[in-house]
Parts: sequence; structure tokens; C-alpha cells
Amino acid sequence: MNGWQKLDDGIFIIPGEKWGKYPWANCIYIEDFALIDGGAENAWELNPEIILNSHWHEDHISMNSVAKKIYAHELDAEAIESYEEFERRYGLGDSVKLFLGLYPKLGFRKVDEFIEDGQILKLGGKEVEVIHTPGHSAGHCCFLIEGRILFLADIDLTPFGPWYGCIDCDVQDFVDSIDRLIKMADDVEVAIPAHGLPVAREELENRLSEYRMKIFERERRIWETIKSGIDPVGAGIFYRKLPEPVEIYKKFERVMVEKHMKRMKLSGCRGES
Repeated sequence: MNGWQKLDDGIFIIPGEKWGKYPWANCIYIEDFALIDGGAENAWELNPEIILNSHWHEDHISMNSVAKKIYAHELDAEAIESYEEFERRYGLGDSVKLFLGLYPKLGFRKVDEFIEDGQILKLGGKEVEVIHTPGHSAGHCCFLIEGRILFLADIDLTPFGPWYGCIDCDVQDFVDSIDRLIKMADDVEVAIPAHGLPVAREELENRLSEYRMKIFERERRIWETIKSGIDPVGAGIFYRKLPEPVEIYKKFERVMVEKHMKRMKLSGCRGES
């Protein structure tokens, strides 16, 4: 239990290294029964009955092999079960193995039970409400535990802002999901992102609103860059400097620009909320 933080009786944050800085992620443990996500390196000694996956990305399914059962949303299940589907959704071809190399124990396995929006799960005597929040992935879910502890998963409130660089991401869905969480904020005691420090009720609405605004700031800059005759990919709109491996992150950035272009075309918006 080194580094764990107690949220309530039998409910703990297991923080990933540097509070879930990628390639790690924060997890929630419901004592002796369930783990929500599996990206914390100090959780491998656990043998949970259930792992509840928020979505299909590698830093969230990396411990699936240790659980007796896996629960996830149906829209993400195929990518949790199949390397071929995982690769397809990343859109990187075989280059995706560069990410998987960070997770030597990662395996793909059957999802035993599909979860859906509004469902109340009984996990180790605790109530966990499923909140389907697509955008980061098609089946991305947040979880409200005991009506007051919100696991945000990859609606992570980082300074980078929302990330939607895979094939199954959707910008408008991301906006709608954030809006839904903003409406819930007053009833939440503490929110735990997969990447970053916990957020208290007093900060949550503002943090979500600022995070949401990143989407429209990007859209405005994309539109202005295109009007200037400049390719927005590589113009610092998402990544100030493309990380290594540059070609992979450039592909992610291109996907995100294309998703904004699609939203702008459909909505007629130019960086407006």
C-alpha cells in the first residue's frame, strides 16, 4: 500500500509514477474486489476479482491479465480483446508496437461483461455508476463511486488538454462529455483523473471548463493558420514541439486537425463554443 491514498472506507487511489504521467496512469482500488484501470506500476501484487476498464488504451488495460473478469463498454471491447483492432484504431500500422514495448505484460483478452451508461455496478459493497463519456475513445467511461467520488479516466484535465488522435475519437463527443461532467460537478466531492492530481469540488467546474476551452482555442488557431496558407500540422497548435518518435506524433496531430476540420464543416463553427 506504499503511496496509496485512502478516499473512503475500502476505496483507494493507487497513483501511477509522477501521478500517472504517461506511460503510467492512476487507478482506483475497491478493497479486495475491483480495480478501475490498470496503469499503476505498484498495483501488480493485487489479484482483483474484476478490472473495470475506462477505455481500450494501453496504459489502462496493462494489468488485465491479473483479473478474473474484465468489464468495459461494448464500443471499446474489441480493441481490448484484439491486437488487430487495437492497431487499426491507432492508425499507425505496426509502429504501434513502440508503445506496447512499454508494457511487457500487456495482453489482449476477452471482455467478460459489457457496461453501459447509467448502469449501477455493485463492486465489493460499493456502488459504481457508469458514465459513458465518448470523445477520447468511442466507449470511454468515467465512474461515479458512492455518489461522490468521480474517476475521470482520460478526461484528465492536463495542461495539454483533450487528446483525440485515434480513429475512434470524436471532438464533438468530447465537448458533450465534458459538458455533462460540468453539470455534475457540484455533487462531486473529489475527482481523480488518470493522469494528474485529484481535484476537489471547489476547483472541478473551472478545471473542466478550462479543459473544454482548449478545444475551441485549437479550432480558432487551426482556422487562422489555414487562412494564412500554412499547414496547421506541425504549427505548434497541439504539440509545441513534436515528441519522439516525431513521425508518430505528427500522425496523431494530423488526425486531430482532420477531426477539427470535420467538426467545423459540420457545425459552421470557427473556434466557437
